[in-house]
Amino acid sequence: MVWTLVLTDALAIFFAAMVATYLRFGSVVAPVAFENPEVSVDFFQLALVIVPLWVAFLALSGLYDLDRATLGLSESGRVARALSFGVVVLILATFAAKLPGLSRAWTLLVWAFSIALVLGIRGVIMVAVLMLRRTGRLLVPTLVVGSNAESADIIRVLHGNVDAGLVPVGCLASSQAERLELDFCSDDVPVLGSARDIIEVVHDRNVETVIIASSAFDHDVLARMIAELRDEDVDLHISSGLFEVLTSRVLVSEVAGVPLITVKGISLSAGNLLVKRVFDLIVAGLIILIGLPLWVLFAALVKFSSPGPVFYAQERVGRDGRRFGMLKFRSMYRDADKRLAELSAANEASGPLFKMKDDPRVTPVGKWMRKFSIDEFPQLINVIKGEMSLVGPRPPLPSEVQRYSEGDWRRLEVTPGMTGLWQVSGRSSLTFDEMVRLDLFYIENWSVALDITLMLRTIPAVLLARGAY
Repeated sequence: MVWTLVLTDALAIFFAAMVATYLRFGSVVAPVAFENPEVSVDFFQLALVIVPLWVAFLALSGLYDLDRATLGLSESGRVARALSFGVVVLILATFAAKLPGLSRAWTLLVWAFSIALVLGIRGVIMVAVLMLRRTGRLLVPTLVVGSNAESADIIRVLHGNVDAGLVPVGCLASSQAERLELDFCSDDVPVLGSARDIIEVVHDRNVETVIIASSAFDHDVLARMIAELRDEDVDLHISSGLFEVLTSRVLVSEVAGVPLITVKGISLSAGNLLVKRVFDLIVAGLIILIGLPLWVLFAALVKFSSPGPVFYAQERVGRDGRRFGMLKFRSMYRDADKRLAELSAANEASGPLFKMKDDPRVTPVGKWMRKFSIDEFPQLINVIKGEMSLVGPRPPLPSEVQRYSEGDWRRLEVTPGMTGLWQVSGRSSLTFDEMVRLDLFYIENWSVALDITLMLRTIPAVLLARGAY
């Protein structure tokens, strides 16, 4: 996989250089107009020089570390920075060698085309990898070391996110489990032994990745396991237990020889929230204007498919517990609310949610609209009114809020959204506890960049109807 990325990146940069040369000079072997007449180099030869140089900068930026490979803004930024450094080094090298005269237009074109092609090809590769993982291929056998609550959370997260490529094959009992006879993991994966058996289990099960739950072990046991795995051909990860904290906020530092984990604060300042609000108004307004013809079509489908109004305003709970009417295209028959009580026994969701795969209250057109989230388009009006945001925790029903625990109430600290982290991570297939965990993760790590990333991830989630009822 690593060498595939290296090869495709190199080909992308070379092709970008050739396209730029042809567009700028009408030939791929045009001579470089260096001011020193004794130097004769054409752009084809120059491309062969910059390819390994720029690939090296991609490598130095960690873009061949498969654990960090993503399709989000993080990788896009790293690719842009690495290739920008490559451009700067190329320009400085020509001046250091006293060879000025490199075409500025060509340099700019190569830089832009390289970024676009590298990201485009990497996107295709990552989509292919994700599709293979969902069919049970390219999965990495993973051993979770520990059998406490943190270990169980890790196992459930890995089971629910096959896209990560790590499949738990079992767990090892922790030191606390040995003392207190605690076992949180046996319902999800087999317990393959205790922590002292780690090397034997790694060999017998062909384990490629080991994840140690740090809260499950005393310091001396943790240090011993790390030492034992030092010479093994496995990827070793130690969970920090900080499930709600984005990695960009976590720094590993050292003070007087003591390794420390530093968690940077989050910024929900008035200025940042104003930026989020302006972003919501601009994007929601544009979507409404561009999609107006489709709105008319969907409204007609709803109107003529069953008796009742086109729109349905459902009471929801927003930021700080304020209630509002969340708009939707009506996807149910008019007596849907009255029939909810009689269907409560068929609820397929956990916690205070109500979900039913074959809900008889949903109209045929409504079922199709729900599958692709078309019924939620009118919520853009809620966004314009400030009752909702484009991205945020999903607004709950009042009946759901009545059953909230103290921790669940934290979901209402921010403006609810049309889409969010849990929608792109599994939608209706997630449990209530998993939804709350993802919403709290979003709140703890909010940024405009995260909002944009989640909006981009929503598009394939909706088109593929992942986890939708």
